[in-house]
Amino acid sequence: MASIYRKYRPRTFAEMVGQNHIKLTLQNELETDAVTHAYLFCGPRGLGKTTTARLLAKAVNCERRKKGEFEPCNQCSACLKINEGRCLDMIEIDAASHTGVDNVRENIIENVRFSPSKAKFKIFIIDEVHMLSISAFNALLKTLEEPPARIIFILCTTEIHKVPETIISRCQRFDFKKVGAAETIKRLKKIAQAEKAKIDDEVFKIIAAKSDGCIRDADGLLGQVLSLGGEKITKEQVSLILPTSEIGLIVDFLDLVVAGDIGQALDFANQLVEEGVDLEVFNKELVEFLRQLVLMKLKITKGGWLELSSGIQKRAEKILEFISIARLAEMMRIFLTAGNELKYSEIAQLPLELAIIKICAPGQEKANNNIISAGKEGLVSRQKLATKDNQEIKKDNIKNTSNIDFEKIKNNWLKIITESHKKNRDLMFINEKMVYPFEINGSELTLGFKYDLHKDRFEKNSNVKVLAEIIKQVTGEDVKIQAKTLKPSEMAVIDMAREAEEAANEKMSGVKVTEENILDKVLENFTGEVVE
Repeated sequence: MASIYRKYRPRTFAEMVGQNHIKLTLQNELETDAVTHAYLFCGPRGLGKTTTARLLAKAVNCERRKKGEFEPCNQCSACLKINEGRCLDMIEIDAASHTGVDNVRENIIENVRFSPSKAKFKIFIIDEVHMLSISAFNALLKTLEEPPARIIFILCTTEIHKVPETIISRCQRFDFKKVGAAETIKRLKKIAQAEKAKIDDEVFKIIAAKSDGCIRDADGLLGQVLSLGGEKITKEQVSLILPTSEIGLIVDFLDLVVAGDIGQALDFANQLVEEGVDLEVFNKELVEFLRQLVLMKLKITKGGWLELSSGIQKRAEKILEFISIARLAEMMRIFLTAGNELKYSEIAQLPLELAIIKICAPGQEKANNNIISAGKEGLVSRQKLATKDNQEIKKDNIKNTSNIDFEKIKNNWLKIITESHKKNRDLMFINEKMVYPFEINGSELTLGFKYDLHKDRFEKNSNVKVLAEIIKQVTGEDVKIQAKTLKPSEMAVIDMAREAEEAANEKMSGVKVTEENILDKVLENFTGEVVE
């Protein structure tokens, strides 16, 4: 039996879930016969990039599609061949296993010279294009610059930052986004109905939450659920194959951790193991819950996919009254690290226990704030390890094991960047939202870069030496610099902390960057002045 994802792969644009911003553009191009020669589909895995590429290939080659229409008929010879994967004029290449320049020459450049055999267009779909070597990209570039008639390239990637700018600039770029829970649930229910399966609504919510906006993952999880069979599939049955952790357990655990109750928090973690709770799943949902708390604190959302019950919502709001955004961000960072370690730990709960100790250990700042218990749904009265929102918020809490004043470097980072632009034109490409002072060890300062290509460029010429001189000039600190590309988890913590700082500064100053005062911000960042 075919997998759910393959069986219900969209055959028309109408069947696609989400990505409306992409569908509308492609549909308009098809209606007006304004299809371009090269597309770049980028975004996280499992969102439909390859599916959309095949849909586009089918639509441009459909023999029955009339002018002013965009949907393929799925009945003509061209549509059927593409659906069945036997169209000679649609060539799919997996760049992960064909990375070299010879593969590009053999599979693409040589093929491009020949016109389509039967279809209107010859389509080249290159999946995971970021895996191509530099020489392979260079070989492909010439063809993209001067493409023969009736040739369309569709490049797909999950790591757009690894694709050279020269390639990106010659393609029409589309960024695929994660699909919302409501749309995911709607698709899951439609598939369940087609499979004549009765499933509790709570199961669809669990699948949507676990898939985190990835349609392929959602379909895969639904396939596992459908394998249970029976007249009706319940939440209890699904818990046997999809480990779940109740949101109430997470809030109970956070009550103890935020209060600094090490003993009870450690006991709670061990109790989870005894009850058979999957700690990896629990930790992942814990981090997501902390993230939602930060968003709630910033009034960006009120729970998101969590769909909290009124009781849990009140408990979450109570926690937020007595904890700062910086503290939440630090907890997220610690539990993210624990999540990676849980996969390999010989003692199942040890990484979680170490995270608890790190958060609750003596020396953390404390405040004498008591929360009065409000029945079972309330927090137990205890002293909180937290501070109010108007506490100074730091960008990140990286350890400092040297005599170098790391805080001084961080606080003057914008000025350091500005001065480096004046000193060396080669450093004009960096800015304070792309490179960060990450940590200090001895006299060695580690700079964290958002992208590999920027890190590699920074390490060339005399850039490292020049920036070290600027740091000494601005702060008086004599450092040696090394560069690293930040992991997604490290980047997420930095972004969250920066947003929190900006929100706090805006709250204290009452000034928000708008069109009216954007000039002031530009002048401040680039040390300019208005001249007549």
